[in-house]
Amino acid sequence: MTSRRGFTLIELLVALVLFLIVSGAVFSLLNNTQRVSRAQAERVDMQSNMRAGALVVPSDLKMIGYDSVPGGATVTSDILAMGPDSIMFRAIRSSGIVCKFNATNTIVIDTSATRYYSAYRLPVSGGRDLLQIFLDGDSTTSSDDQWVSDRAITGVGTGTCTSAYGSRAGLQFTTTMAYTGTSADPLKVGAPVRTYEQMVYRLYQSGSKYYLGARSASNGENSFEPVLGPLSSSGFRLVYYDSTGTTQATQAKDVRTIQVTLVGQSDQAINGAGGTTQSVKNDSVVTRVTLRNALR
Repeated sequence: MTSRRGFTLIELLVALVLFLIVSGAVFSLLNNTQRVSRAQAERVDMQSNMRAGALVVPSDLKMIGYDSVPGGATVTSDILAMGPDSIMFRAIRSSGIVCKFNATNTIVIDTSATRYYSAYRLPVSGGRDLLQIFLDGDSTTSSDDQWVSDRAITGVGTGTCTSAYGSRAGLQFTTTMAYTGTSADPLKVGAPVRTYEQMVYRLYQSGSKYYLGARSASNGENSFEPVLGPLSSSGFRLVYYDSTGTTQATQAKDVRTIQVTLVGQSDQAINGAGGTTQSVKNDSVVTRVTLRNALR
């Protein structure tokens, strides 16, 4: 008879202990690798968010300028309201050159490639977009030059430029102002024109998280659409400086530069470097924006 020897209980226990040790080591390694990967992904998302914010917000704020009379006492900024975590301003959506106008509240702008710029859509009527028109006045002096804002657009269509512009097609606006080209209304062919909407940027809370939101005030929007986030509870901060660059401005007409601070957060709690405690991590970026035609 052939005898077959099996495993003893002690051998089985030793094998089981070794298996548990190896399994525990593998599990710990995989778990740490997963945590590191998730932390890296969260940091990449957060840093990408900050980079996007550092491009989007300053590029919009750079559009802010002045409806001003050079050398005069009247200086009105495109900033309509300002606070430490919010700003309302005229956001330029398109610009062109007047190639024709008449006294029946109509102007035509040249839409050729070198004379027309559109941010991301065609101008619309109905209140969302408004006109900003440059009035030259006396061409021998700049003392009466000014940008006139808040002209409602009641109609948008196609028009034809004057023969001096090759009689080519252009974009026609019907407005609430008659244009005569007289000293009382010194509009001239060749004058620049902009369309804009009144935009609001503000830090707002949704659930337990904070975001930078935007809404079109001129379009009657009441709720904010998220632009970037999540941010910290003080993740969007604005400081307004005058022409010295060091003194904070308290009135919109005195603002020449705006310092923007964005503080982003990871969407989930992650491990710190070399640590085991998980928490929400922050990253920040600070930039200073000089306004479009900042007057000294």
